[in-house]
Order: sequence, then C-alpha cells, then structure tokens
Amino acid sequence: MVRITALMLTVLFVMLPLSGCLSNEDNDDVVCDDSDLLETVVLLEEQIENKDRKIETLEGIQRDYERDVALMADVFRTNLSGLNLSDVSLAHAILRGVNFSHTNLSGADLTGVDLQFAILNHTDLRGAVLTGVKTAGVVGCETSLLSSGDFCRHGVLLSTDGVDLSGVDLSGLDLSVMNFHDGTYVGTNFSQGVLYGAYFYGANLENAVFDGANLNGAYFTSGGRLTNASLVDANLRYTHFFKADLTGANLTGADLTEADLRRANLDNVIWGDTICPDGTVSDEHGGTCAGNLVEPNQYPDE
Repeated sequence: MVRITALMLTVLFVMLPLSGCLSNEDNDDVVCDDSDLLETVVLLEEQIENKDRKIETLEGIQRDYERDVALMADVFRTNLSGLNLSDVSLAHAILRGVNFSHTNLSGADLTGVDLQFAILNHTDLRGAVLTGVKTAGVVGCETSLLSSGDFCRHGVLLSTDGVDLSGVDLSGLDLSVMNFHDGTYVGTNFSQGVLYGAYFYGANLENAVFDGANLNGAYFTSGGRLTNASLVDANLRYTHFFKADLTGANLTGADLTEADLRRANLDNVIWGDTICPDGTVSDEHGGTCAGNLVEPNQYPDE
C-alpha cells in the first residue's frame, strides 16, 4: 500500500508542471496554474489515508474475532471453582463443561448460557436468572443451592425461568412433579419416562416424544404446545390439557381416561385405538375422541 501510494504521487508530481501549463493565444508566453492539480493530489492523499484507516479497522475486527474464538475455546472445561461471581452477567456465554464447584453464582444473569456438561457441585444458584439456559448433562446439580421452585434430578436442571432442553434424551427418567413450565423442549425425548404430576404450563414441546410415558395427572394447561408431539401408548389418565395446543399430535393407543381436553386445539390429531376421556375408544366414534370428552362441569375453569 505504501509503495502504491508513493508511485501514484510520483506520477502526479511529474505530470504537475506539464498539465498545469496553458498556452496564451495573445502571446507566446506560457502560463502555468498548478492549483487544481495540487487540490487533486491532496484529495487523493486523503482518500488513500481513509482507505488505510478502514483496512486497519477491518484488521482490528479480525484480530478481536480471533481473540474471542480463542477465549471461547479456552473457557471449555475451565476450572472456575470456588470463585465469587455473584451478580455478574454471563448472558449467552458458552460455558460447556466448566467447573463451577462451590462457586457463588447467586443473582448472576445466566440468560441463554450454554451450561451443558458443566460441574455444579455445591454451586450457589439462588436468585440467578436461568431463562433459556441449556442444562443438558450437568453434573452435581443435586447438591446446588437453588431458588425456590427450581429443581435438579438425574442431572436435569429445571428452573421456573424456563430452561432450554431441546433435543435432549430424557427417556426412562423419573421426573415426577418436576416443573417444566415455560421451558423449551423441542424434539426432547421423554419416552418411557415417569412424569406423574409434572408441570408443563406454557412449555414449548413441539415434536417432543412421550411414547409409553406415564403422564398421569400432568399439567399442559395455559398454552402448552404439543404440536406434532408423539404420545403413542402414553398414560394420559387425568392429564390436564385445558387450552393446550395438540395440533398434529399422535395419540395412537394413548389412555385419556378422565383427561381434561376442554378448549384444547385438536386439529389433525392422530387417533387410533385411543381411550377417550369418557372411557370409550376412538375407533367406536369414527376414529376420534373429539366428541367424547368429559362433562363440562367436571373440571373448574383454569
């Protein structure tokens, strides 16, 4: 860039005495006016300097990016045990596998943080914001200090803020009475699990799998989204689906005895040998349970 600049200026200065000289028709004298060309040279110099600054800025951005990537890689499985990180903001950080044993994270903002496989032995998470946190595979959260309403069982950390466990395999686990409300569980595998009385208020369960799961008395009310979810052969006795969205859900072989389906969206539900809320079988009613719900007054409005 320096060589190019010098070359351009050299050419301009060589041309300067020639291009700036004009013939005077009245006499043979030659009049030279270099002011216009000088202005052009100054403008070119300024443009070149501006381009140089832009290049330096882009190079700086590239260096910052490479530094951030390196730091991100260094954080993986870093030992941050025993530190006082109360009230700090770590929102959207990637902290996979980090060791937070005995670390004080009380009141910290962990919104959207990736904590998968992190070590949380005796970690203080009281008052921490856990909205959208990815918590699959965390270790030791059973010993963590949690806010009221937050749970940890079998390495599954759940928060009333609503965590993100999309695509995680939770099959076969006993997660009874745990609070999944307002969380994101797109494509999560709950098959063969025990989820008796679990709370899924307002949870996003699109394409989730509950095949063979025991959901007796579970709550999907107030906007629980089960669109295209699979509940084949699931135990849904006394389960609450009030105002839930079951569009496209597969209820083949499911037992919905005494389940509350009032005001639920049942568009395109797949029925097949399904036990309806009133105890009849879907195949006896043209392959649907939509017209065989419990009596309207059996459940109070929720």
